[in-house]
Amino acid sequence: MIREEDVVYAYRFMFGREPESRETVAQYASQVNSLRELRDLFLNSTEFKELLDRNLPPRAPKPGFQGPPMHVELTDDPAILDALFAKTVAQWQHLGQTEPYWSVLTSDRYFIETFHQNRDAFFATGEVEVQAFESTVARAGLSFPSNARCLELGCGVGRVTAALAKRFTEVVAVDVSQPHLNIAKNELARLQPTNKIDYQQLNQLSQMQNLGSFDVVYTKIVLQHNPPPVINYLLKSMLNSLNPGGIALFQLPVYKAGYIFDISKYLNKEHSELMDMHYFPQTYLIKLLLNANCSIQELREDDAIGISMTSISNSILVFKN
Repeated sequence: MIREEDVVYAYRFMFGREPESRETVAQYASQVNSLRELRDLFLNSTEFKELLDRNLPPRAPKPGFQGPPMHVELTDDPAILDALFAKTVAQWQHLGQTEPYWSVLTSDRYFIETFHQNRDAFFATGEVEVQAFESTVARAGLSFPSNARCLELGCGVGRVTAALAKRFTEVVAVDVSQPHLNIAKNELARLQPTNKIDYQQLNQLSQMQNLGSFDVVYTKIVLQHNPPPVINYLLKSMLNSLNPGGIALFQLPVYKAGYIFDISKYLNKEHSELMDMHYFPQTYLIKLLLNANCSIQELREDDAIGISMTSISNSILVFKN
């Protein structure tokens, strides 16, 4: 816990405004464990990214990157993977019960108490994302397969699912949180999509093997909330399920100076109800793509985790050979 006055000061300094309500302040004060954790949460929020986009001049290229290598442990042990994944499931079940929309896009506009005022803006971002997906595919000189079956990993409350369902014959919308999935079903039922949407809760990693094959795979701001061994498993599963000639677009943080992932320490640390942030070394990623018989069509740095001189997130478009 931190002091409520520290939360108020952080709002004024980071966002240049007062908090929405005393309830919002109390929520942060009770759930955040340190000022550093609050700072990182605000730096990665949608509101802070938008403030930077409005107020900063065009961004200069990053200087020569001199960060040290990360130390990240991986494992293929099923029991260890299940134990790691259980922590992610518990976090997101809690977030789905308490702040399902804010957990998807961390802007104060999307807290439960004010969400009704910002519902349309929230769901409009899903269409924007899928339009960006289409543009990325077009830049690579590719096109989506006809009658495509699409996997969306981490569908949340259906923010992007509706836009995917307009374009693909079937969307398999997967999430670890049943509360998020329940909202997604209700939201999309109102829209009466003409194409099929199959909602799947992922309780165990092994369920990934039962989803079938896909022509399109999409996931953004999802993998980063899983420990690196789980990211490794999820990526392998998704790319192995991709049909020849299939297309996948995913976003993944690949570097943070000072980041270390020790499996035993992570399993033994106290459970946190706030979302974790993890990083998967780019060298691991490239080897994984080669082993999955996928060719990189576009790889670029993005601002999905905020703007930082010490961390990197990538958006990657791949084609299954």
